[in-house]
Amino acid sequence: MSFLFSKLAIKMKISESAQSLLWKLFLLVLPISSFPLLSRLMGGASVAPLAAVPMLLLLIIWWLPSFFKNGFKLPYQVKPLLLYFLFGLFTTLFISFRDVPTFQSASIPKSVLEVIITFGMGIGFYLVTIHSVRNEKNLRTTVLWINISGIIVMAYSLLQVLIWYLLGHYPEWLYGIQRIFSSNAMLFSRRATGLAFEPSWLAHQLNMVFIPIWLAMSVTGYSIFKRKLFNKIQIEKVLLACSIATLFITLSRIGWITFFIVIAYLAIQFFDQLINKLSVKPSKSPDHKPHGFGFRFGMWAGLFVGMLALIFLAGFVLSYIDPRMRDLFDLKRLIDAGFMRWASKLVFLERVMYWIAAYRVFQMFPFMGAGFGIPGFFFQKTVPVYGSQLLDVNDFLLKPFFLPNAKNFWVRILSETGIIGFALYASWVVIHWRDAVELEKNSQNKMLQTMGLAGKIIVISMIIEGFSLDSFGLPYVWVALGLLSATWFMSRDDDAQANVTAQTSDR
Repeated sequence: MSFLFSKLAIKMKISESAQSLLWKLFLLVLPISSFPLLSRLMGGASVAPLAAVPMLLLLIIWWLPSFFKNGFKLPYQVKPLLLYFLFGLFTTLFISFRDVPTFQSASIPKSVLEVIITFGMGIGFYLVTIHSVRNEKNLRTTVLWINISGIIVMAYSLLQVLIWYLLGHYPEWLYGIQRIFSSNAMLFSRRATGLAFEPSWLAHQLNMVFIPIWLAMSVTGYSIFKRKLFNKIQIEKVLLACSIATLFITLSRIGWITFFIVIAYLAIQFFDQLINKLSVKPSKSPDHKPHGFGFRFGMWAGLFVGMLALIFLAGFVLSYIDPRMRDLFDLKRLIDAGFMRWASKLVFLERVMYWIAAYRVFQMFPFMGAGFGIPGFFFQKTVPVYGSQLLDVNDFLLKPFFLPNAKNFWVRILSETGIIGFALYASWVVIHWRDAVELEKNSQNKMLQTMGLAGKIIVISMIIEGFSLDSFGLPYVWVALGLLSATWFMSRDDDAQANVTAQTSDR
C-alpha cells in the first residue's frame, strides 16, 4: 500500500513539474505574436501567438480535467463574458434575415468561424492564467518569468534600433531572425518591432503586461527581488525605465498616448492625496480651519495647466522625431482644409475611415449588431466617399479574400453585437476595475496591493489600446486581466484564512 501511495505521489510531482514548465514556457514566448508556422496553419492569419501552443496543452491536460472533476464552477468574472459570447452567437444566427452584401470572395462562414476561434483562444488565455496562478508563490514565479520575457524582448528591440542608426539599414541576418519569429518577417525603419508582428503590437504588449507590473511595483516600492542594483536601485525601476525607452522607439502613437494617460491618472491620484493633506493645517489651535475651495481650485488649476504644458511639449518633441507627427500643430490646415485632410497628413485618416464604416454598421443594427464577423461585408456601403481616395482603403477593396476590420475594438463590439453586447462586455471590464480597486484599498498583503494598482493600470491601458487594435486573439489583455482575477481570488483566500484564524483564537 505504501508503494502505491509513493508511486502516486511521484506521478503527481511529475505532473506538477510539467505544468510548471509549460506555464513558464507560455510566459517566455508571450511576446511572439505571429509565429510563422501557426500563421500558415491558420490560413495566413496575422494573429497567431506562439503562446497558444502551451496554452492549449495546459487547457487540455490540466485545466479541463480539473474543471470536470470539481464541477462546472467558473470564476464569477468570466460570466458576463460568456453571456456576451452567447449573445453574439444568438445575433449571428439572424444573418439570413439581414441583407448582408457580398464582399469580393470573402466567406461569411469563414469570417464567423475566425471570430469564434479567436474568442475561444482569448478565453483559453484568461482561464489558464487564473488556473496557473493559485497562490503567492505562483504569482512571484509568474512575475519573475514575465521579467525574463520582458528583458529578452527589450534587449532585442533596442538591438534593432541601434543597428538601424549605426548602419542606416537592417542586415540580412536580422531579417533572418525576424523570419523565425514573425509571419511577415518585416523590420520597420527607425522603429523597434521586437518579436511582434509590427511596432504597434510591441507597444501593445508593453502597455498591457510589462509596464503595468513594473510601474506599480516602482510606485509602491514592492519588489520580488531580495537585492537592489548597487544596493540602492530597485530592479523593477530599472526594468520600467528600459520598457519606457522601448515603448518610445516603437514610435507607436497609440502606445505613447496610452502611457501618457496612465501617467496622468497616477499623477491625479497622487495630487488628490497631496491636496487632501495640505488642505488641513497642521496646527493644533482650536480656531484653525481647513483650506477652502479657493485653495483646492488653485491647486487643481495648476495641475491642469502643468499637464497641458507637458502634453504640448511632448507633442512638439515627438513632431521632430516621428515624421507623421509634424503636422500635429498645423491648426491652419485643420481650419482651412478640415479634419479629414489634417488627419490624412498625420497618416491617421485611414483608421478613421474604418472606424466610421464600422460605426455606420452599428447605426444600421443598433440593438443586436450585425453578428460576429459580419460588419466587414458592409464596408463598400458604409465607408465614407473620402476613403476611396486613400491607398490603404483601396488596397482592401481590391484584395479578393481579405475582409476589412474596424481597427477599433470598441466600435467593433458595437457593430457586431450592438448596444446589448457592448453593455455585457463593458460589465466584464468594470468588474476587473472594481476588483483592482478592492485589492489596492483593502488588501493587507503588499504584493496583492501592488497587483491591485497594476490592475487599474491594465484596465486603463486596455480601454485606450482598444482604439487601435480589434482582435480577440492577442493574449496580452487576457493574460493581464487573468493575473488580476487570480490575485483577487488570492486575497479572498487570505481573508477566509484570517477569519478562520480569528475564530480559532476566540475559542
